Amino acid sequence: MSEYQNYPFKLYIQDIFRAKNTEHKYVYEMFGSKFKNVMIQGVVTSVYNSTNTTTNFELTDATGTVQAYYDLTKNNSNLSENMLKDLNENFEERSRSGDENLCTMAFLMERLLRKNKFDFFEGNYLSVIGDIFVDDKNTRMISAYECKINNIERDVIWMEELRYLYEKFYLWSKEP
Repeated sequence: MSEYQNYPFKLYIQDIFRAKNTEHKYVYEMFGSKFKNVMIQGVVTSVYNSTNTTTNFELTDATGTVQAYYDLTKNNSNLSENMLKDLNENFEERSRSGDENLCTMAFLMERLLRKNKFDFFEGNYLSVIGDIFVDDKNTRMISAYECKINNIERDVIWMEELRYLYEKFYLWSKEP
């Protein structure tokens, strides 16, 4: 399965549904390239079926809408409970000793603790990296393993970046 690219393929949401299946279940093909992971971006239009570690959401861009499933425990940057406990104990120890870097450490701790929680809601602009999968109703969805909040300015830049990629690389004729 090494014939597909190892980095996420940047796509408009509509192209998740246009991509062709390959002989491998989770590998798709489009514009002459085979890929497993995709990167998409849009606005969260719905969040549902949320628990402490999983959620489903709907992401929309100017071309379409896709359902996504996100499991925090599958996130590569997720921290284990033991690691968080150790960091917290170390932070408490440093705060009692009057460490001069306490403000920086407090900021970093807050950011680390936020990583283990869902911090996006309806209306947020979101960048998602994940795999395309087909649910039991034969509908393509995204299994997300990284979600990052963006803003409207980044969304506009994203759409311009995709337009450039499509014109210069994806749709470019490979024949002379």
